[in-house]
Parts: sequence; structure tokens; C-alpha cells
Amino acid sequence: MRLHIPLALGTMAATVVLASCTTMPMPENNMRTVDVTASYRERIMLTPGHKLTVTLADVSLADAPARELDREDIMLDGRAPPYQVQLKVPASQIDQRHEYAVRAEIRDPAGNLRFTTDTRHSVLTRGAPDSANIMMVGVR
Repeated sequence: MRLHIPLALGTMAATVVLASCTTMPMPENNMRTVDVTASYRERIMLTPGHKLTVTLADVSLADAPARELDREDIMLDGRAPPYQVQLKVPASQIDQRHEYAVRAEIRDPAGNLRFTTDTRHSVLTRGAPDSANIMMVGVR
């Protein structure tokens, strides 16, 4: 009976260690970061309730929807541009053979599109930088 107690305790300790490893967050050094500055040219202040959405997506496939890797939704609440956003994605999800792009849009409190990206902003691979300056255009 005494021989089984150390074996049982060792098995329980190993189980606890393995379980804790599976729930640990990914270290920061395994993350790729994209710094985005989003703005618009119009000299207006948006009323409270407008929301800025910035996304990072894999845009490699021509006739398929882009696969979103990260997204930041920010309530603007009277803040003036430019808006600074940092998107993060695990380095293991970045395939050097693929293309990635960021985009931004602003919607009013009713969900109507007010400003959007009209130019592709490539990032991360194929010589593209880890940052983007997005100038959104007004939507009428």
C-alpha cells in the first residue's frame, strides 16, 4: 500500500503541471504587432457614439472572403483623429507566403458607415512594414 502513495502523488503532480501549461497565455515575444494610425481629412468632430473598427486580415485568396486575424473596436466618444491602434497576432498564424492587410472604418451610433478605407494597406510579409497610416474617406 505504501508503494502506491508516492506513485499516485507523482501522477497527480504531473497532471497539474500539464494542465497549467495548456492554459498559459502565449508569451509576448511570439506575437507580431501591427501599429495602425487611422485618420480622415474632413475637419469635423464626430458626435459621441461613433465606433472605429480596425482589422488585420489574410487577403491571400482572390475569390474568397479575407480571414480576419485581429480586430479592435474603439468607441471614439468625441476624440479627434488621428487614432492609434495596435493589432496583435500570434507569429505562428503568419505564413510568409500569404499577404496581410489592415483596414479601418467608422460607423455612427445607428451603425451607418461614415468613413472607410479605400486603399489596400499591406503589412507583415513580402517586404511590407509592421505599421500602416490609413487615411479613410467619407461615405455619403
